[in-house]
Amino acid sequence: MSMLLALVGLDEFAKDERIAKFWKESLVGGSQPKIFFASDYQKDENPLIQNIAQALTPSFFEPAASVLVRHSEFMLAEEQRRLADFITGYSQAGVFPGNLALDFSELDKRSVLWKLFDKAKAAETFEPPKYNDAIQKWIINHIKNCFGISINITAAQYIADAIGGDTKRIHGEIKKILLYDKNIKEINMQHCSLFIQQNREVPAYELQDLFGFRNLNAFLPKFRRILAENGDEAFMPVVSALRNHCLSLLHIQAMKAKKISDYEIRAKALPPNRTFLYDKSRMPEQSSCWRAGSLQKAILFLDELSYGKKVGRYRDLPSFEMAICSLLYYL
Repeated sequence: MSMLLALVGLDEFAKDERIAKFWKESLVGGSQPKIFFASDYQKDENPLIQNIAQALTPSFFEPAASVLVRHSEFMLAEEQRRLADFITGYSQAGVFPGNLALDFSELDKRSVLWKLFDKAKAAETFEPPKYNDAIQKWIINHIKNCFGISINITAAQYIADAIGGDTKRIHGEIKKILLYDKNIKEINMQHCSLFIQQNREVPAYELQDLFGFRNLNAFLPKFRRILAENGDEAFMPVVSALRNHCLSLLHIQAMKAKKISDYEIRAKALPPNRTFLYDKSRMPEQSSCWRAGSLQKAILFLDELSYGKKVGRYRDLPSFEMAICSLLYYL
């Protein structure tokens, strides 16, 4: 039985699991695996589609191969059209000769390939957890389901801060810890700090989610890490990120005052965007964490901080840290 599959998204661990299942299901009856990397085919003299078609065409000596194309987002628009025509031609004939899986980090839903695979119900999406507490929950659930052990919340937060949403690397680091001690029943901070280094540079936008929910306990460690990594250069990016977020929350509060539902706000004012680094969908809930008038005061305070920095009022990081944290504590 032939199989068509499009794997779309940035969750590399989940995609690797699905690819393993694809090989298991497709490599039967003597079918051989073939892997192509679309990034290697950027010139017309060695077209990717020709090689795929050749691999999928059975011969007298061997059956059609099972083909996996990695990094398919590198396929040129013309190549995508040619591949779609190739698949459609066989589909109209009633039979597809082999098994084909395409791996995309992203695929435009307006493209001919997305429409083809979506119509065939062969498109699967794999999105990693984007924001901090979602990454933490993913780590806890993954360790429980995959390894049959537990991890305390502090250790899960440490991993989330150190690695972010790279699920494949998280899985690899957990395996490394368990190789060190196979009798671990619960992963704790001692295990994590021994093997996992906090070498990921934390961008300022990651503070927005915690700031929006006024979660000072989670905000402060990440804020201090940004200051430790970037020093004085962290001042303006942090102020700018928080000020922009306050403006967005203030806009949402105004929409709520007009009796616009959270659902309508998400659908109209906050449309989903895979390329946007910060997940906006929870901003309506965040806006409810701020009393009337407090966001206006926060914006004015951040403007004053920006001006104060330019005139030399804030010369040390502790005073900047105290000023930012006071927004969450007092307003």
